[in-house]
Amino acid sequence: NYPTRFDARETERALKGTGIEVPRLESYAPVIWDFWERHLDPDLFKDHSLKGTVEGKVCVITGATSGIGLATAEKLSEAGAILVIGARTKEKLDEVAAALEAKGGSVHAYQCDFSDMEDCDRFVKTVLDNHGHVDVLVNNAGRSIRRSLSLSFDRFHDFERTMQLNYFGSVRLIMGFAPSMLERHRGHVVNISSIGVLTNAPRFSAYVASKSALDAFSRCAASEWSDRNVTFTTINMPLVKTPMIAPTKIYDSVPTLSPEEAADLVTSAIVERPKRIATRLGIFTQVVHALAPKMGEIIMNTGYRMFPDSSPGVGGKSIERQKVSTEQVAFAAVMRGIHW
Repeated sequence: NYPTRFDARETERALKGTGIEVPRLESYAPVIWDFWERHLDPDLFKDHSLKGTVEGKVCVITGATSGIGLATAEKLSEAGAILVIGARTKEKLDEVAAALEAKGGSVHAYQCDFSDMEDCDRFVKTVLDNHGHVDVLVNNAGRSIRRSLSLSFDRFHDFERTMQLNYFGSVRLIMGFAPSMLERHRGHVVNISSIGVLTNAPRFSAYVASKSALDAFSRCAASEWSDRNVTFTTINMPLVKTPMIAPTKIYDSVPTLSPEEAADLVTSAIVERPKRIATRLGIFTQVVHALAPKMGEIIMNTGYRMFPDSSPGVGGKSIERQKVSTEQVAFAAVMRGIHW
């Protein structure tokens, strides 16, 4: 994106009177470019497999005892990473660490409540004291709340607790590990975001707002640190069948990714380091919201009216245990992966 002007005036001045002329760039540039591509490109001899990317590298995964975090931890451990896992429950952490070590993995488990800023600071200090630096940080720990705004007027704490974990906790870790990444000119942050950020999913205002905040922070940070080889990837993850969505029984009848499929997206992010990973539907919906915002709003409202609220959001009534209609299944299939 930086147009270059090649200037040969100094060379022409030096050759003046010798009968030697400077050839046109177009006549020899392809040969030089071909030589560079074949012999000098620094990416030429890189191993672009997961093992070639993470073997011997310190990789931190938060929320690693279940769902996407656990599936990702298994893949990174198998690929030879020095795996650092964090979660709230020590018993589950120890169980996961023991299982991965039994398969030959190098695993280090540290208990941490990532919604507690002091606990985040302690986690960062412990990891840096024990491992010196972090090569890859996967911000996976998160909290989701499925509740209509009309049922949330007296639940401001829903917005506070999603921001506390999904945004502040992740930013605290990034800011804690970033100095050593910047000093080493090497580091990659993978943020597990949501397709809801692209689709403006109804009922998920608290969750989507917290993930949107992390997305915006990461874009700004990437702009500052691009020339220092500290990079960010945002994964706008579609609906994944994890313990986080288990309370919403209607999700048993709609298309979802498995944790293993979601982990494949995470490992792809670690290897390829793209700016964003999203489904085609997520990107299309974002385009619709940008070009025809009212139409996008109507589509989302249609889905909102078609699906019921979660029972905890309506005084414990089991309204969502009713049989899922054909229309709901069809709509969810067309809007595959979107949270409703």
